[in-house]
Amino acid sequence: MLANPRLRILLPLCALLTFFACQFTTEPSTPGTQLPDQRRQKRSETRPTRAPKADAGRPTLELSRAHGRPGASVSVSATLDTGGAKIAGTQNDIVFDPAQVAIVPTAKKKPDCRANSGLGKEGTAFSYLPSGCRPGRGGTCTSVRALVLSLSNVDPIPSGSVLYTCSVQIAADARAGAQKLNNTRVGFSSPSGEAVNGAGTDGSVAVER
Repeated sequence: MLANPRLRILLPLCALLTFFACQFTTEPSTPGTQLPDQRRQKRSETRPTRAPKADAGRPTLELSRAHGRPGASVSVSATLDTGGAKIAGTQNDIVFDPAQVAIVPTAKKKPDCRANSGLGKEGTAFSYLPSGCRPGRGGTCTSVRALVLSLSNVDPIPSGSVLYTCSVQIAADARAGAQKLNNTRVGFSSPSGEAVNGAGTDGSVAVER
């Protein structure tokens, strides 16, 4: 039994945000399955899923828009609108076409994304997908996963906060026009570790000639 009440909150918070990486599905049982005590009565069974908690508002995680010329590096940020809900952690994937624009890697081959240190979410982390991909221009990485949370601070994030900023490289031969940054698999967690319904807004990089 955990003696620290804060730890009892943090553990479900971390577990919840990890679960956002998976898609929950319902799997009906084979039609016609007979119950042991009701052999002539047929029933279809459905495996329960984890239901997100409805909260006071509907939070949104919005990716910004940027513009630049081919070969340039621009910044794209993620901003949280809580919609009145209490949000302590978030997760989302930024999907891009590496032939046009890509979130550049650091010297350690990690996404060049910087957390907003003012939020005190020291557990914030970024990783390339798919696993084992090769990052950078001409590489095989097609998205970056961003996880914003803290192992010691479950205070709600203020609405309007910039969660993090990433450096995006425009390919030297990128097509002119808007290159989309799809914001997918968006998840939110309350201070008590419960899922909160919400949405994401796509970003873009306008390539200028």
